[in-house]
Amino acid sequence: WYLRSDIIWNKTSMMPESVTDRPTKSHEYIFLLTKSAKYYYNMNAIREPLAGSSVSRLNQNIQKQIGTTRANAGAKMNGNLKAVGDIDKGRNKRTVWTMNTASYKEAHFATFPEELPKTCIKAGSSCGDIILDPFVGSGTTCRVASKLGRNSIGIDLNKEYLEIAKKRCRIDSYSLEDYE
Repeated sequence: WYLRSDIIWNKTSMMPESVTDRPTKSHEYIFLLTKSAKYYYNMNAIREPLAGSSVSRLNQNIQKQIGTTRANAGAKMNGNLKAVGDIDKGRNKRTVWTMNTASYKEAHFATFPEELPKTCIKAGSSCGDIILDPFVGSGTTCRVASKLGRNSIGIDLNKEYLEIAKKRCRIDSYSLEDYE
């Protein structure tokens, strides 16, 4: 396996811990693992909006500043920005994702928000692909995969969780356009 990226899910609301010998953990790790050096990754599917300062720099007229120190630095910055994002497409996704936790009335306390697997699935698969969730829990990942037009397989040691996931993944009606 290749570890291509380690991502931090910064939880803005998390379960309290009764610890006194260390800080309370408010994040989880997400690992982008691949089986080969070349793999599918759709960066455009998960782009983020550019910061206002980046938009301003992209819109600078560097030509009017030719010969100045600022023009040399600005031209380099402007070229870098155009290489990694533009105003319409946005910037490449960063490695710290800030999202609230979620709840599901029939599930255990560790349910994560649909936005989390949605981001991963959109970046790493195409419609019709199969998504594997080896710790399916309440079925959030499989539910999102279905909404995004993917197939999924969920595995869990707890039979009660499997039943919850099966029930939760029965999606009667939704619009892919609305979800994407």
